[in-house]
Amino acid sequence: MLATAGSLGDLYPVLSTAISLEDLGLETRLLLSPDDCEIARSWGLLATPIGPTRAQICAVLGQTEDQIAESFFRNPLPFLRRVAIPAMADAMPEIELACVGASCVSGTFLAFGAAFAAEKAGLPYVPLLLQPMLTYSVLSPARGPGFDLMVRAPANAVTRRYNRTILGAMKGIMRLGLHGPLDRARADMGLPPFQGTSLVDAGGAYVPMRLGLWSDTFALVPKDAPPGLRAVGFARSPLGTLPDDVRSWLEAGPPPLVITLGSVAQNLGGTDFYDRAIAMARALGLRSVVLHGKAPAPNAADDVLARPGIPHGPLFEHAAAVLHHGGMGTSAEALRAGCPQFVMPIGGDQPDNAARLVGMGVAVTLPPKKFTEKRALPLMRALLDRFDYAAARDLADYITAEDGARAAAAQLAKVAAVRD
Repeated sequence: MLATAGSLGDLYPVLSTAISLEDLGLETRLLLSPDDCEIARSWGLLATPIGPTRAQICAVLGQTEDQIAESFFRNPLPFLRRVAIPAMADAMPEIELACVGASCVSGTFLAFGAAFAAEKAGLPYVPLLLQPMLTYSVLSPARGPGFDLMVRAPANAVTRRYNRTILGAMKGIMRLGLHGPLDRARADMGLPPFQGTSLVDAGGAYVPMRLGLWSDTFALVPKDAPPGLRAVGFARSPLGTLPDDVRSWLEAGPPPLVITLGSVAQNLGGTDFYDRAIAMARALGLRSVVLHGKAPAPNAADDVLARPGIPHGPLFEHAAAVLHHGGMGTSAEALRAGCPQFVMPIGGDQPDNAARLVGMGVAVTLPPKKFTEKRALPLMRALLDRFDYAAARDLADYITAEDGARAAAAQLAKVAAVRD
């Protein structure tokens, strides 16, 4: 049984892993948001809707999807207290029912109800970590709010102790904000109070291993990572195909700059973001493909192709570069295509992902408030001038060969076989 919640960047790796499990002959059940079940079914997978729809969440909070995303990036605790934990408690009978007959349960960090159900059923639980940030390492700290207070490379006992203090304070805030409602939900299930840190630890479930769905070229597993964590590679997003009109447009001119802010941050780039990004592309002599999602499309022009969405895999193969928000799925597909990347992180794990991409030599980055043509253009031009396309192609081949979904499925199959 696989469970996930969040953006398409959280969904696609789980769907890819489910397909790989099916290829190995294992029946796989998916617990997903009602909004995501149709995508899973289009892949030929069985999916059970769990929890509220996005429209219902907006109604509960009295906010738009953009407002919810912005506040979640700033501080996820209110959303977890008001929506995620109550929704989990309401859905727990369905989650427990889905565990009947299962040999293993696995899920991403926001699908913590699956870990509780596995604990109650006495099933092994395998956390799927989609971001290196979730290792909460003292020795190799992530980038982003809170983490930026830590010493980057703690070389002695004093700096390591300092990092532990900062990380301990961050975990303490999470425990203070979430343990009360989580423990009440667990009590209703007949489970003891939560052990450890919410969203960091798996509670009292038996955890035979943890799987990091990223390449070791992107991040090594730190020595102080959670026990049993292994990085198995990026799980590929759905390949899909390019519509005929998109392919014709791409073939009619030079490679474009692809501009996307993912599936939840499309309106969070600031005023006129897409116009500013297109202006940068024009200054570089590039056409633009704008994936604007639910945001208003930019003004029509011969050198601009605007669509709500296009499958990243086949599109990025035609790109001169990709300007994006730093989500793991988009970052992985750009690496797999060997593209230069301009990363404008909005929040969450994205600042950490951006820093890692810069460290790999494949990206430059600016925060949204500083993204102007004047600031962005010289950064992007310098990256294009120095970009090592041969090394990027070798890296892309390595990442493709890793096949994180198949590697994760193989590990999950071993756990399931032991249980059976």
